Amino acid sequence: MDSRLPTPEQRREHVRALVRDCPPDERGLLRTRLFRETPPGPGDVPEANLKARCAVCWAPRTRREVLNELQDRPVATCKDKLCWRLWRKALKREWSLHERAKAALVDAFSGGEGACHA
Repeated sequence: MDSRLPTPEQRREHVRALVRDCPPDERGLLRTRLFRETPPGPGDVPEANLKARCAVCWAPRTRREVLNELQDRPVATCKDKLCWRLWRKALKREWSLHERAKAALVDAFSGGEGACHA
């Protein structure tokens, strides 16, 4: 592993702080940011937007872990339970934004306040 990268433990601690301290207006972008910041690895599959490193700890993932994403496994993480939990916490941070977006969409099509029909 490249010595310039932090250890998986250091990286998990950094991600834990990001998830905890994420400003509300950036919550919907946290997982995207984690994924984009993940350094490239030798087993990346760019045409499928799959990375060979865990988006949380940056540890190399096996080819099987990368390809299992297609079978509804925890996306972008290794098999470490702490990485998976941090990824899920980041997802929970996005939940309120998803709910507001759904409510606005329903409101727009139901003729509620601010509805605009062509």
